[in-house]
Amino acid sequence: MVFPLTPLVVTIEILVGGVWTDITADVYLRNKIQITWGRQDWASKANTTKCPLTLNNGRSRVNPAIVGRYSRRNPKSDLYKLIGRNTRLRIQVTTPAAVVTTAFDGFVSSWPVKWDVDAVSGAEEQDVWVSIQANGIRRRLEQGSKAAPDAIRRHVGRGGALLYWPLIDGEDARHGSEVIVGAQPFRAVGEAGSFYQGQPNWGRGSLAPWLEPVVELPDETIGRLTAFVQPQTLTGWSIDHCVSGGGPGFGNTFEIWDNGPRTDAQNLVLWRILSDGGAGGADEVRLEVVARGETTSSNAFLVTVNGTGIADGGVHHIRLSNADDGAGGTNWWLYIDGVLQGSGNRPTPFRPVNRLVYRWGTIEGGGVETTAMGLGHITYWGATLPTAAQTWQAVQGHTRELAGRRIERLCGEQGVALTVTGNLDQTPQMGPQKPGTFLELIDSAAEVDGGTVHESRGTAGFAYRTRASKYNQGV
Repeated sequence: MVFPLTPLVVTIEILVGGVWTDITADVYLRNKIQITWGRQDWASKANTTKCPLTLNNGRSRVNPAIVGRYSRRNPKSDLYKLIGRNTRLRIQVTTPAAVVTTAFDGFVSSWPVKWDVDAVSGAEEQDVWVSIQANGIRRRLEQGSKAAPDAIRRHVGRGGALLYWPLIDGEDARHGSEVIVGAQPFRAVGEAGSFYQGQPNWGRGSLAPWLEPVVELPDETIGRLTAFVQPQTLTGWSIDHCVSGGGPGFGNTFEIWDNGPRTDAQNLVLWRILSDGGAGGADEVRLEVVARGETTSSNAFLVTVNGTGIADGGVHHIRLSNADDGAGGTNWWLYIDGVLQGSGNRPTPFRPVNRLVYRWGTIEGGGVETTAMGLGHITYWGATLPTAAQTWQAVQGHTRELAGRRIERLCGEQGVALTVTGNLDQTPQMGPQKPGTFLELIDSAAEVDGGTVHESRGTAGFAYRTRASKYNQGV
């Protein structure tokens, strides 16, 4: 026989120590199992899924040796210190055909204990229970109102960077903090070594409207930002930075120093990226390598890239990558705005980074820069990192990204499972991604497409139905 003549088998489990534990026997049936799911009444979006349950907290039927099994602070419980806020709970249904279906997958936020004061005295006979309500993943993600980082910070934070100075420290900052391991910050000094000359304006710089404010390198000043880096054993590294602003004639340099001993036999090597607006407005970026010993030094320009737009006022991303060539030399690559602009090999030994210096204010022919610039998102990567093109997309706020693909990417970044109905490639393009909470970002993408985001029945994640998939549905 089939349902409803043949009852369905219901299994209720909680995730304890990474293992699903069956608690079905401790679930009271005096309250029906009711799962509220989807969009209610005239709501504009799907509500969070809810499933209230009542658990026996007297002598357990799952483990009869325990009384008060679901009391979080009961040291005699086998679940002591294993259940608490956001314990995962799922309900599975087995059909007469032995097909197992997940009807609910969510999280329990609290475990309030209740008892019947009129019950017969004695622990064995008292009615003690725990009234819980498991909710879908949306409720957990709704907690707190702090906006998520902008697109580039989300990208770097999940890309495996070794060190990261976003330089978004705010107007009251005195240095630019490193945010991954708490390494040395970027500090500012004047060109002549004085503290006040060439001090940047923290929190006042702008790279793009969709990115958070960064440090501003003010006009009419000459200065430098510098940070020491603890050398690591690496086979390759990359250094990123983002700039905006400037004008014809500006000339800033980003210096990357290795940890060479600076002897004639083993030089100290400096990789220098020069961003030059050009006196006539013909902007260019040059890569130079300098080798310094005790009594000797040499330098060579490796590549000059013309027409980069580096002085057009918009945001730009520059990456220099080095790798051990396995033969005592160094392979190098220079990327501008996600595009490879030059590569080659140097006979100098590959070494890790030891110091970073960004100098601003000097212009071709002397004098100081008359246009302020923004600087941010200095990133030190190891041998494994996102491509320059992927990082450039993040700097651009993933502009022109398809709405469905944005939901897919955001869920991947957040670690939230996503199931899809429809074709994500048949959704419209979006503008730059601005800072916002995770839910705000995916809801805005769904609104652009006209699709629906809701909690998945089968897993603790989201499901998305595209607008196009709603057309011509069967009855």
